[in-house]
Amino acid sequence: MRLRTALTVLAATGLTLCTTGTASAADLDCADFPNQAAAQANLDANPSDPNGLDANDNGRACEDYAYAASSGAQVSTRPQGAVAAGDGSASEGPGVLPYAVGGLALLGAAGAGVAARRSARATA
Repeated sequence: MRLRTALTVLAATGLTLCTTGTASAADLDCADFPNQAAAQANLDANPSDPNGLDANDNGRACEDYAYAASSGAQVSTRPQGAVAAGDGSASEGPGVLPYAVGGLALLGAAGAGVAARRSARATA
């Protein structure tokens, strides 16, 4: 009986870990930076180059990417309207569904453990 309970809890834990989303950093490309200097600053901050900004490993990020020539001004047109509310992240996360499924799996494992314990007490 203990083996079945342990296997149930282990299976539910594995299912929970598989279905929940993980926090991951955004994968950045040269197009995500306004200019080569910004890409270089990112490469300098992350010398291991997790985003692959330095394709030929010479220490210069996005050197072959064709950035638009800037006119010296930071913003060429004045923005109109309101700013969208949010946390500032560029992409949506996996949403609530993986966490809800993981929570239900964990709750199911706990219920299976309680049922197994009650069953073991009833037969003893």
